[in-house]
Amino acid sequence: MRLSRNTTPQFCVITPTAYLTQYAAQSSMHLVLAHIVDTDDTYAEFYRNRSEFKIMDNGAFELGQSYDPEKLIDLGHKCGADAIVLPDYPFQASSVTIEAAKKYLPKIEMAGFKTMYVPQSEKGDVDDWIHGYEWGAWHPDIDIIGMSILALPNAIPGIHIGYARVVMTQTLIDTHAFRFDKYHHYLGLNSGPALEIPSLINMGALDSCDSSGPVWAGICGHEYSENTDSFMPIKKLKKHVDFNYPMVNDINTHRIIQRNIDLTLNLFK
Repeated sequence: MRLSRNTTPQFCVITPTAYLTQYAAQSSMHLVLAHIVDTDDTYAEFYRNRSEFKIMDNGAFELGQSYDPEKLIDLGHKCGADAIVLPDYPFQASSVTIEAAKKYLPKIEMAGFKTMYVPQSEKGDVDDWIHGYEWGAWHPDIDIIGMSILALPNAIPGIHIGYARVVMTQTLIDTHAFRFDKYHHYLGLNSGPALEIPSLINMGALDSCDSSGPVWAGICGHEYSENTDSFMPIKKLKKHVDFNYPMVNDINTHRIIQRNIDLTLNLFK
């Protein structure tokens, strides 16, 4: 499947494995998690059989470090990924991720995948993060820029995490550094979807975004509300997503999950 800018922004619904067919299948593209592909054949098979564009993450967010490129390539083939996130190094100087990208980009391209590059920096070093962004944004072989929920709040720690990517994106636009001709994927959400997504879409910056929030909040019993500025009725869920969570039979839980997804997808219309 072709990946291009200037189309309707896309949202990737992330779910526990048991919920994939009912809810992740509503996505028009997908963000696939490498560490689950590695350990769950049912998860990998679901995505391998999907025809929509699939980006496979590198495991850095969940595991603290990326899989090595050879393993990423194997996992990419296992789940039928179209693009793979290059190894990145959260909270380290931009040069560490840049040098890894230089080294591994040819291998991943040769294996037939498009590439996503995720700029990083040390805490509070906004200039270095921008340097890393510009390196990837101007590199002709980088297909996608990943705007991380870790890297942006880390680069500008004085800004609330729920607004950090909006602030940084507007800063890039104001300084004419934002590459509108490059595809940008915003990795995850640092708040409820209505806080970040509308601003990023209105800027013309967001091409796609992913989150487990709509489904996991629903499983935890939290229904999105249009009477809150973010849709979320609480500030933060108390527990992380359990991708092995079993399917529940409660009708109301599924009603809440679907409402959460519907409200989120409506932001993209």
